[in-house]
Order: sequence, then C-alpha cells, then structure tokens
Amino acid sequence: MEITLDPRLTTFTGTARIEVELKGARGIIWINGHDITVQRASVDQHTASVRIAGNEFIGLVLKKPIGPGRATIEIKYTARLSDTAKSGPYRRQTAGDWYAFTVFTPIDARRAFPCFDEPRFKTVWNMSIRVKRGDKAFSNGPETRTDDQPNGMRLFHFAPTQKIPAEVVAFAVGPFDVYDGGHAGQRNTAVRVLTPRGRMGEGRTAADATRRVLPRLEAYTGIPYPWDKLDHVALPEGAFGAVENPGLITYLARSLLLPADSPPEKVRGLDGLEAHEIAHQWFGNLVTQSTWDDVWLSEGFATWFSAEVMDESHVQIESRRARIMAADDGPTSHAVRNSKHNRTEMESVYDRFPYEKGAGILLTLEGWLGKDKLRDGLRAYLTKHASGNATSADLAAELSAASGQDVKPVLDSMLDHKGVPVIEGLCKDGNVTLRQVANEQMIPVCFRTPQRSACVVVSKKETQAPLQACPAWILWNSGGMGYFHTRWTSAQSVPPLGSLTPAERVTLALDLRWSIQQGALKGEDAAELIKALEKDAVPEVASAAKGEAPPARR
Repeated sequence: MEITLDPRLTTFTGTARIEVELKGARGIIWINGHDITVQRASVDQHTASVRIAGNEFIGLVLKKPIGPGRATIEIKYTARLSDTAKSGPYRRQTAGDWYAFTVFTPIDARRAFPCFDEPRFKTVWNMSIRVKRGDKAFSNGPETRTDDQPNGMRLFHFAPTQKIPAEVVAFAVGPFDVYDGGHAGQRNTAVRVLTPRGRMGEGRTAADATRRVLPRLEAYTGIPYPWDKLDHVALPEGAFGAVENPGLITYLARSLLLPADSPPEKVRGLDGLEAHEIAHQWFGNLVTQSTWDDVWLSEGFATWFSAEVMDESHVQIESRRARIMAADDGPTSHAVRNSKHNRTEMESVYDRFPYEKGAGILLTLEGWLGKDKLRDGLRAYLTKHASGNATSADLAAELSAASGQDVKPVLDSMLDHKGVPVIEGLCKDGNVTLRQVANEQMIPVCFRTPQRSACVVVSKKETQAPLQACPAWILWNSGGMGYFHTRWTSAQSVPPLGSLTPAERVTLALDLRWSIQQGALKGEDAAELIKALEKDAVPEVASAAKGEAPPARR
C-alpha cells in the first residue's frame, strides 16, 4: 500500500496492491470501498472495469474469468480527507498546523483504501506514505527508511506488519513532536508518545504509565508484547476515547497528555485507559474475533483484562458492573452477541453491552472455573489462535479443556440472553435450593458458608446442592463475581460484614438496595446493615450502599 498525503488538502491518492487466492474462476471480484474514486484497476495486469454497489463495494469486472489460484489486484485511487468526520481518514488543524489521522474500526478502513474490510480477513500490510518534507509519517510497523523525492516530498517506508485486519491498520501524518519514552516489557519494546508540535513534554506521564502496565499484561498472558513498537498518538478529536491499532494506539489528547503534576486519580485513569488498549494487543489484535457477532471477544476481554491486572481487589469492576446491570434490567437491554448486516446496524456494535456485560461474563467464569484455570485456558486460546481468528466456541473449548467443565452451553446462554438473572437461595434440612426468580438462563452460582465454598450451574428454575447441615449464614454470590442479582429477604441471615471481602461487600450493598427496591426486603429490616456499609472504609462499598456512582480511585 502506497499513499501520498498532505494534511492541508481534502483528498489524497494511493495505490493498493492486494494478493488474493481465488478458489475458482471469477469474472468479477468484489472488495470494500467507501467514497473512493478508482482511477485505474487491474487483476494480474489485466485491466478491469469498475462497478460500485451501495457505496460499500467495488466490483472489478474482467473481460474473461481468472482463477483458480493466486492473483494480484492493483487499484490506483483517490480518497477523501475529511475535516469534519471523526472516523475514516480525517484531518484537523491544531495551533496552525494540519495533521491527518485515522480511526478505522469498525468498517471505515474502506474509506482510506480498497480492502477486504472484515475481521476474518487478516493479512500482512506493507505500507509506504509520501508526505511533504516538513511532515512526519507513522504507521503500524517501525519506520525502515525514508527517501527524499522530487517536489519537496519524502517517502516513508514501514516494516511489514504481522497479520492484522483492516480495521486496525493506522497512519498519522503531520509535524508531530515525538517523546522518546524509552523501553518496556520483556522484549524491551520502544515506547513513544506522538504529540502536536510544541507539546512533547506532556508525553512523559503516558510513557511512564506504559512501563507500569505492560509487564502486568505480559505476566498474565505468558506472551511478550506481540508487536515491534508501541506508539501512543494524541488526537485532537476522534470517534472513540482510544483505538487499539497495533503499534500505533490512538487516544484523545485530553486523556493521553497529562502534566507531570497531575492528581493521582488522573494518572490512575490513564493507567486504566492504557491497560484497556494494550490488553487489546492480545485480545483483538493477536487473536481477532471471526465476525462482528463476537466483538465481545475483543472489547469484553479488554475491559475485564485491564481490570484484572489493575484492580486485584475487584472493588472497582464490581461497582462499575452495577451500571450495566441497571441497563440490562431496562428497556434498551439486548444480548451481548448480535448479528450485524449493514452500516446502520454497525453503529451500535460498540455499545456498552459487549464491553461491560462481556466483562461481567468473564468475571463470572473466573469465579466458577477459578482464577488459575481461567488463566490457563486463556493462555491456550491465545497460543492456539495467535495471528488468526477465533470464535466464542473456540474460547469455550480451551476453557473446558483447562477446567474440566463444559463451558460452551453456559457461555452461550450468558451471551445470547438479555436481562440480569435473579437468584434466590434457601437452605432447608441440609439442602440448598437455588431458585431463578427472573430472566431464567444457565448461570454459574458460587456460594459460601462459614465452612466451605461451592459452585453450581443453575440451568433450570430450581437447582439443588446438598450440605451436611444448614449453616448460620450463606453468601449467595461468593467473591461478588457472579453476573446476577441476589434476592435477599427478611427471613435470610446476612453474613457478618467482617467475614466479607471488599468486593463481596460492594455486591452485598448493591443487592440489598436492589432487593428493597423490588419489594423483596423491607427497608427497616436492612437499615442497620446498610448504615454500616455506608460507613465502610472502602470508598466503593460506601458509595454502593448510598446508591452513588463509584468514586475516582486515588
């Protein structure tokens, strides 16, 4: 791929060369393109005429069929460089200087170049960018060389990438300043922060965050950072808070560029943001979901994974999960896994359900399978599907092999049902009965008593688990990790607060308030307990008991 781009202009030109393997004879080859003007096209040096379909597809029509076998598509084209859009290739002026940026995910790479713009089409990208000599150019791979060219131009060459989908191909052009953040991680990966001219000093905090975050992610996955460099790019505007392009992660400048004297909560917020985007380098980039139906394999994992390595007590993910449960109880609730068929439907592909409910499902699996078994299954999943694509079924297979549990029916049920399950637990004559009160589905429920812990997959209206005798108390959501409401009633004995972890106290506070709102528990019967939780030393517990948003964590 070779692009000639000047951020001062509203169009740019390019030449795309695409190697394809044709399974049979083809008289027309369809690829993706949106708002692209094709100047010349050929297949194996045979001129092709162009047919446009729905402004999403470019058809290359041949005089006679070609294939089966390998073929080379070449397209010379012109594309738009918008100064109003926040996705695709776009430009912005900052402090008098013009810059060009890209935000391609989910389906806007086709605005910048003809391509196969679906996650299952992973390939090696070889990028070159021609710019004015006063500008710099960056892409996913490291720069290998630059060539001065006529008319005051310079051609930047970049190393070929590993196999990645079009959605996370990226480039940036302009008079950037580059903060050298040193190296981080097991492979001593170079870390840089690309800032608008004059703001290089603001990149240090972001580089320091990378050195804190990256080793934790590598330690969990057992796989060194998979890419050859790690650049963070500050965007004046963008469609998202950040985008995980391998080797060239983009962020809104207001989130990435923090002064050295920033308050601790701001720095912690940046650590969490980087943890999410860098987590994608394994979940989403190294292993990519096969279709948009399974986008949770990228976004749910990054949300859960960043919390897993940055919030070992789970108190923050527990309190944040209350927000998605409230949405899941409401009229906009929908399943995590949804088919997408057109651009309009794709507009909701990144709503909160694949992110936050996806993370809640993973936390539930962790509580059921155990931290070590989940980690072992995820490592096997990443190793087996590295540089390729995977599905939820592939994930379930590796988790089942690692844990000895049949994960697929449980995972499918949680992904394909909307609404929050409601669990009510009873113990009588040494037998525990777990009853689904609402939103019946297959859900793991882990409970504990003063003497023991147990997990049961509740797959019908009622499921029983034997105990030798009914204990003084039972906590129906051990660890606070299950994605369900516990319905507490006045007849049940609540565990002593001193016996609960902070995450369990957060969950208990949320469930008590929910049970009161639903009329299952009288407010006066829980008043003293809620009052005690409101005074808890852990801010997230106190906020949950008061019904407040979780506080910024210092």
